Amino acid sequence: MASNKIMVQFLTRPFGTIHYVEGLRAALGIASGWDEHEVFLLFMGEGAYYTLNGVPRTDSLKYINTLEKLGFGLHVEQESLDELGIDKADVSDEFKIITRQEVFELMKEHDFIIDF
Repeated sequence: MASNKIMVQFLTRPFGTIHYVEGLRAALGIASGWDEHEVFLLFMGEGAYYTLNGVPRTDSLKYINTLEKLGFGLHVEQESLDELGIDKADVSDEFKIITRQEVFELMKEHDFIIDF
């Protein structure tokens, strides 16, 4: 079976919604399915709030840990942080900061992009 490169983007605030848990659960399902697709997790726009130190991740931690064990890291867009006034020092260590230009280049490489 063919494998696809799939980007999962988290674009909305993580407060008062289950989008993050459902998005991470979907990403894990995609990554561990029959075809074992390659998954890229990106937090941008107001989704960058999820990357802050101290944000409760109890409901989503098991998905994050499993995705990291499978080799799929967590990424946040630098320009989103800047637009929201978030300092790099306030971003949790498990998130890699990438530029908007890198995001555009990565989008071109992916077969599908799913938004949450």
